[in-house]
Amino acid sequence: MMSSNRYELVIFDVDGTLMDSLGAISHVVNLSLKELGLPTISHASVGAIVGLSLDAAAQRLLPSATQQTRDQLVALYRQHYKALADANSLDHELFPGVRDTLYELKGRGVTLALATGKSMRGVERMIEEQNFHGLFAAIKTADCAPSKPHPGMLEQALAETAMPPEMALMVGDTDFDLLMANSAGVDACAFPSGAHPRERLAAANPKYWIDAIPQVLDIVSGKR
Repeated sequence: MMSSNRYELVIFDVDGTLMDSLGAISHVVNLSLKELGLPTISHASVGAIVGLSLDAAAQRLLPSATQQTRDQLVALYRQHYKALADANSLDHELFPGVRDTLYELKGRGVTLALATGKSMRGVERMIEEQNFHGLFAAIKTADCAPSKPHPGMLEQALAETAMPPEMALMVGDTDFDLLMANSAGVDACAFPSGAHPRERLAAANPKYWIDAIPQVLDIVSGKR
């Protein structure tokens, strides 16, 4: 039976797309900077690097620092994030409608995947917390591919799911997601949740815009 879906594979970013986590990330980044005796940074400055791997983010945050200092920042971030997560003290949650949208897509026969700057350990924690076991056919992280906007994560997800690029959609909140999609030949959907301003996202020329994750359903069905 032929599918009526416009897209057969939908790949989601995690932080800022599925999870409203910018505040939590900003808090942990600044905890780590303080411990190193470095100036804290604004919420907007943290948003500018959300989506990158930790190593790439540290390079952008501390371009003139030594590699040792950047490595210390990454280690402290991981340490503080894990401690807060273990204590259930991280202020992050799914955006409205995410859970229902994912399961509705799955019910329509759409293959789901993740492409995120988080570590695999961080993604596994999110899946455990949200009871998303078995939902994603491919999970691509900064542990297994170059940092966004390199197309490696999407290329791996396409290969793993045996899906051609023209049948895939990437949904993300940063231009790193959109540029990655462009490089992989995958259509991009921008979700401007706050990390990157609309004008920065627009420069990456996404095919679609949404203001809420459930709107992905209409895109996949061809209604938009």
